[in-house]
Amino acid sequence: MINHSIDFNQIDELELKFNEMTEVSIKYKDTYYYMKIFLKNINDKIIIFSNGAVNPEVKTPPIYMRSSWIDEIEASCIFLDDPTVHKENMRLGWGQGTEEHFALEEIAIILEKLFEKFKFENENIFFYGSSAGGFMSAYYSILIKGSTAIINNPQTMVLNYLAPYVKRMLNYSYGINKIEEVPENLIYRLDLVEAMKHYQSVPKRLYYLQNYSHDGDVEKHLNPFLDKLKINEIEFKGLCLINYFNKNLGHNPLSKVTTLKYIHQIIEGKLNMNF
Repeated sequence: MINHSIDFNQIDELELKFNEMTEVSIKYKDTYYYMKIFLKNINDKIIIFSNGAVNPEVKTPPIYMRSSWIDEIEASCIFLDDPTVHKENMRLGWGQGTEEHFALEEIAIILEKLFEKFKFENENIFFYGSSAGGFMSAYYSILIKGSTAIINNPQTMVLNYLAPYVKRMLNYSYGINKIEEVPENLIYRLDLVEAMKHYQSVPKRLYYLQNYSHDGDVEKHLNPFLDKLKINEIEFKGLCLINYFNKNLGHNPLSKVTTLKYIHQIIEGKLNMNF
């Protein structure tokens, strides 16, 4: 059940209690965006979580991955649903929405209004996600200047990911049937470096956690991302690459325990490798 269903212009009137999970539907233009918000008064930090792949046979949208972690997270949280996966049998959406309503941009506008309402400074805003959620988290940190992203085995170039999932998204979001038919004017929505160029913005800090044992991620996403930054001479002083080796995990994210250790040390400015 949605606790609050409001228009974007009503955000200033939204009243939330501390230490209580609230599901909110916010209408921006003619599209509804869903999120769960949990405010804590323990510090001035907030972490925003984005979804990776979803299984429509197990859960139906809206979906809020990792919201069950809330009691173990030492910060306020927002758990974002991706409206792209509301389409039947969609597992991955990368926040694309539709051509008319680019969800990543519109959700970022909503988030900025919420941050202003609840008085979160951009330097205290952190995005987390893995795989497709990593792509979205990095993208939000490009859009919301001064924020930080923590991403685990992300896609950096959506078109380089597994073709069946990419094609399904392209067909739904843009009416495109072949990957090679994506026009140049849409590439910035699907590629982190192109997004940095388009918005003339890089994240304040980007913690990129990569399982170096997974060849597909390294060859299709990590290495092309670094090469493209260099080719475009993008100065990115806040990029921190953390490689680890775990053949058993493959593309799967780090464990909950390890992920929370990274998150907490990063938001507290105390990251070390003594796990």
